[in-house]
Amino acid sequence: MNVLVLMCDHHRYDALGCLGNPLANTPNLDRLASRSVRFQNCFAQSPVCSPARHSLATGLYAHAHGVLGNRGMPFPGLVTIAHALRPLNYRRFQLGHMHWRDSEMDTGYEPWITHEDWRKTMPREVLDRFAWESQNTTRRTTGGPSTRTREQYSGYYFAQRAIERIRSAVERNERFLCWVAFTEPHPPFYPPREIYEKIDQSRIELPEQSGPGDHPPHDYILRLEREWKHLTEVEIRQMIAGYYGMVRLVDGYCGMVLDALDELGIRDETVVVWTVDHGDQLWEHELFLKFNMYEGSVHVPLLVSVPGIPPAIRSELVEHVDVFPTICELVGAECPAGVQGRSLVPLMGRGPTPRGWRDAAFSHMVGSAGEQIQMVRTRSEKMVAYDGVPGEMYDLEEDPKELNNRVADPEYAVLVQTLLERLKEWEEANRGKA
Repeated sequence: MNVLVLMCDHHRYDALGCLGNPLANTPNLDRLASRSVRFQNCFAQSPVCSPARHSLATGLYAHAHGVLGNRGMPFPGLVTIAHALRPLNYRRFQLGHMHWRDSEMDTGYEPWITHEDWRKTMPREVLDRFAWESQNTTRRTTGGPSTRTREQYSGYYFAQRAIERIRSAVERNERFLCWVAFTEPHPPFYPPREIYEKIDQSRIELPEQSGPGDHPPHDYILRLEREWKHLTEVEIRQMIAGYYGMVRLVDGYCGMVLDALDELGIRDETVVVWTVDHGDQLWEHELFLKFNMYEGSVHVPLLVSVPGIPPAIRSELVEHVDVFPTICELVGAECPAGVQGRSLVPLMGRGPTPRGWRDAAFSHMVGSAGEQIQMVRTRSEKMVAYDGVPGEMYDLEEDPKELNNRVADPEYAVLVQTLLERLKEWEEANRGKA
């Protein structure tokens, strides 16, 4: 079968209309969800773009491939899903926000279609507007309408280029892996004006925050919150409206590529995967963006549509590292021995959970001051360690919004220590090649 992977950036797990989110206008992704296996408890290996994308590409945890921040370089000998499919003579297309740091590195793909390629097609006034929207303060703390049209975002360009390459492969009777990484809805939260103005900001419900009786999060989180302390409620709503406008925008770009599969008559011979690198806090915990281990950042959507496999919803804990071996099994490729994920094919159906399936998910990042931040998340608890010291503990059954940090609560002391040991065992068992 062909393989089409569609990725968005900063797209929250719950930013889908089919999940009942009134702000998410996502008809194309909803349609894909209706014919997919939806993994409702999928977790990113890092709430940071480059580490998360390298884990998807390699099937390795972040400390195993070596990229723990956006400027990190992987350990030598990077093996990607494109390398795994190359012996089967697949065409291997990569477009958009792949986040490779070295453009000369062998990623297993054909030449990378980049943002620089998009920029070359845009008039100066569009690039000037994009530069204004992308200024650091504007991009991180504001939202609003853009003067750009739908056709003047990089997502439109990448969707068009992907369709061209898919069409070329079909005309030559070639199988393909096409990985399209859209930047949207990544900030700046400035969608086209006609999209932004359709969002009724008065109907945006702001998230619940911690109360006076709740224990505060780690100091690292309190430092992050300072960036948005100055925002008024109006400004917060503007950012949220801009975000959901960008969600609607990228849903259209995903729809362009999905529609092309139908137009080319290959929908029934193409595996489609849709996921994201991480989410966005959208004012949960008085935060925007990511760089933390809250559910808004590390809990990610994952849809896998396979011809002949009926739609289903699975609640098992799955991870981004599982995408690589899943694709290999679906197309009959040999999965490299070092891959640390496990194929999701046994979950594709309505049968019971396979014996021995994982009971915890893990994530890892480096903080702004160089802190090693790691998460272990079971079905009912989450513990976050900072440089090996427990800093946050949330009882997800009692406190699903993660408002009350119980790390210092004597009632949870044994559980905190147990989860810390689980984290150390995981880190040691999956150590990289440095």
